[in-house]
Amino acid sequence: MYKKLEKCPLCSSGHFNNYIICRDHSISKESFAIVECEVCKFKFTNPRPETNKIIKYYKSDSYVPITNRANTLINLIYQLVRKFTLKSKIRLINELSTKGNILDVGCGTGHFLQVCAKDGWKVQGVEQSMVARNYAQELLGITIYEQLSDIESLNQKYEIISLWHVLEHMEDLDQTMVGLKNRLSKNGTIVTAVPNCHSFDAKYYKSFWAGFDVPRHFYHFTQNTMEELVKRHQMKIRQIIPMKWDAYYISWLSENYRRSENQKLPDILKYLKFPIMGWRSNRWASKNNNDYSSLVYIIK
Repeated sequence: MYKKLEKCPLCSSGHFNNYIICRDHSISKESFAIVECEVCKFKFTNPRPETNKIIKYYKSDSYVPITNRANTLINLIYQLVRKFTLKSKIRLINELSTKGNILDVGCGTGHFLQVCAKDGWKVQGVEQSMVARNYAQELLGITIYEQLSDIESLNQKYEIISLWHVLEHMEDLDQTMVGLKNRLSKNGTIVTAVPNCHSFDAKYYKSFWAGFDVPRHFYHFTQNTMEELVKRHQMKIRQIIPMKWDAYYISWLSENYRRSENQKLPDILKYLKFPIMGWRSNRWASKNNNDYSSLVYIIK
């Protein structure tokens, strides 16, 4: 049922230590270990569910990236914040490239691709969740592919390939990076956003930090380990951009997780504390190597 990695996915070292034990607060309530490689300091969930078992850890009516339901306060907040972030995302890709082909890997319910299509981009998407994929296909009127490998026969190149909080979910990092690189046009760009486990909120909330999101997140990146991954595939990080809204969203989730573990904490505290923690995280990052809660990497 569980798969234990014997070698680091980044440097292939067989030496790593337990870093932290985290609970799957949102769905299964199971606990999982995150280990840290002694050589390259890469952190990854180990052991993790087998390939044919991971799907059950996504099955929840409240997992908004694939259900698109505003059935809880946090999901409503997610959708409100998404309206702002979609505008910044389309502005970013228009700065990076002239309009052409864009592939969104892990496109969820397709709202980013919808914005891109309306702006003149030729869009395609990849999404494993059948529920989200069906929603996106209906929304966009195009075929959304289940796996990145499903589009190999299309012989299509892309000016932009985006992964918005998706790379940490991919089972095989090297295979994913090779697949992405092979699908880039000559001057194409990979845009990937991932949580940053060196952020202030990660250090403050520790095992309650929502950015760990075990076991769905297999990998837990820092700026250094992302740079090593990109170098491994003969590419370069051209720019790193903070996702400042994420500090508030992740702090809200993390406060909820803390509250669920300690019933003595009054509910009012989470409403008062999460905006303060989000602000503190962003302020700390502005003075400490731009280690924001989530970072967007521009890769060529």
